[in-house]
Amino acid sequence: MGILGYRSSILAVGMVFIMAMATIVFREDPAEARGPKVFLACETYSLRDYIAQGKYDYISVMKLMKELGIKGIALNDIWMKSYDKPYLDKIKRAAKDNGVIIVGLICDGNLAADNEPARRKQIEQDAMKMRAAAYLGARIVRLNIGGTGDPARDGTVGVERAIAAFNELLALAKELKLKLTIENHGGVSAKADYILRIIQGTDPKYVGACLDFKNWPNEVIYEENAKLAPYAYHVHAKTHSFTPEGEETVVDYGRFLKMLKDAKYRGAISIEFEGPGDQIEGVKKTRDLILKYWKM
Repeated sequence: MGILGYRSSILAVGMVFIMAMATIVFREDPAEARGPKVFLACETYSLRDYIAQGKYDYISVMKLMKELGIKGIALNDIWMKSYDKPYLDKIKRAAKDNGVIIVGLICDGNLAADNEPARRKQIEQDAMKMRAAAYLGARIVRLNIGGTGDPARDGTVGVERAIAAFNELLALAKELKLKLTIENHGGVSAKADYILRIIQGTDPKYVGACLDFKNWPNEVIYEENAKLAPYAYHVHAKTHSFTPEGEETVVDYGRFLKMLKDAKYRGAISIEFEGPGDQIEGVKKTRDLILKYWKM
């Protein structure tokens, strides 16, 4: 073999090696382990009484999700027992053993408070929880924005404080490949227009909505949902009560889900049952209602 033929052979082998490595890296990308583009999940807040009573924790709840045929779960930070690696490893193992995707971490807090030392501490805590969420393989973190305590200031100084906090956390979000999400939750997030200003003031590729279907006044519920649907990275499919036919008694779920389809939504549609009665039954009814309008 001549020198040119030898070099060509080496180059060919090298290209195969590089392509193989690229394939390995691609397959190890956490995004590839997060399941189908649109899938059913459940917020642990749906099971709040069961968790508070010790009937389920973040280990045993994974088996329940498997039994209910629910692919994903979003963990609420109020029931996280620790952020140490051994505890996080137990959660990861339980999820993997039951074929459940940990889709996100739902974090409380206030990023718009007047108390600057408290706000700084909140940003530091959120950064720590973001690292834990990424370690668990989560796709999103919901950061609660809170408020200034004055509705008249929430839309001005409150929005600006939220923008500053998200921009401060943005580099970490990019490093961890996380989406930071804002739930319509009162205070600075009481209006879709406030949330949109925060998203546009940061980076929409990494900051978006955690769209809660029902956290709006009834008279504007469809209009506000429609504004945020194109920016949603996570969805709280909230329900309270059901008709005998299985529909939500107050809102049109088919209309909500059509908004997501029209916006080409990709991510978890996550059940958040907040009604009276048995919460597992509420989760089942919400599951069936979503699947009625969106086959997964």
